[in-house]
Amino acid sequence: MKIYTIVSPYDHLVKNKIKDILTTCHLTPDDVTHYDMQESTIQDALFDVSSAGFLVERKAILVKNPYFLTAASTNGPAHNMEKLIDYLNQPDPENILIFHAPYEKLDERKKVVKLLKKQSDFIKINAPTAFNLLDYARQELARYNITAHDNVMKTFLGLTKHHIDKLMVELIKIRDYFADSVDRELTLELLYDLVPKTLEDNVFLLTEALVTGDRQQAAFIFADLKVQKEEPIKLIVMIANQFRLLKQIQSLQGRGMYEKEIAVALGVHPYRVKVAMGQARRFNIEVLDGILKQLAEADLQIKMGQIDGELALELFILGL
Repeated sequence: MKIYTIVSPYDHLVKNKIKDILTTCHLTPDDVTHYDMQESTIQDALFDVSSAGFLVERKAILVKNPYFLTAASTNGPAHNMEKLIDYLNQPDPENILIFHAPYEKLDERKKVVKLLKKQSDFIKINAPTAFNLLDYARQELARYNITAHDNVMKTFLGLTKHHIDKLMVELIKIRDYFADSVDRELTLELLYDLVPKTLEDNVFLLTEALVTGDRQQAAFIFADLKVQKEEPIKLIVMIANQFRLLKQIQSLQGRGMYEKEIAVALGVHPYRVKVAMGQARRFNIEVLDGILKQLAEADLQIKMGQIDGELALELFILGL
């Protein structure tokens, strides 16, 4: 196939697919000329793909941001769709034409889109689901002989918010770190050093570790929070909010509400609700009430000067 249409907003997955196409066609990135349809016309790209290559037998033309394949009306260069349709009906026998449409979907009512689906290798790339993203990350690390335990991988996914592009950015960083290493195991300590975290990330991961009973991970995260010199009272409030969310979710689930309904009712991101629903299954309402009471007592004792803030948090973590 000389024409490829890749529909996906996930840049890193698209880049990998384009690399595969070039390898199959025995081409390199140096053989590719890029045309952005927000700056150049489709006529420019078609003229190039129809012209003989300079000192090469074949070349590839990558057409980026072809917004004219969607229903969106965007002001830009004057694109001649008839010329594109003519080309699709009689493509160049040697050169490669690749469309990268960074959108969720195309406007399939358009003649040119129907023709692309017929005349090109039409590739729709969806983001890996939360279920198989873990396997995807493992496979990417395995390509560079890097290993990691399950708890490290789950923490990695949490830090990247289960978002494929963020995950790929950090995978590249991890790959580069291990480039000259003999020991190629990604540990929790190393993960925390390499992947940037917000305070919310750390509190979320700390709650996850407490919920699952992973004392080692909880200790790592708490140590990181101490290095950041976060106020213990502020951390207690944030941890309490996480456990309060679990209680609210349990209550709404008891009323027969589903994930999306709960997210709307609480004004919380659906991903956060999804993870919290899994955490909430480990507790009943009475246990969650007890945890919230412990946090409230620790908060009061710190404010009254009866106990050091860091010690109060450590005792809570050890006692949960």
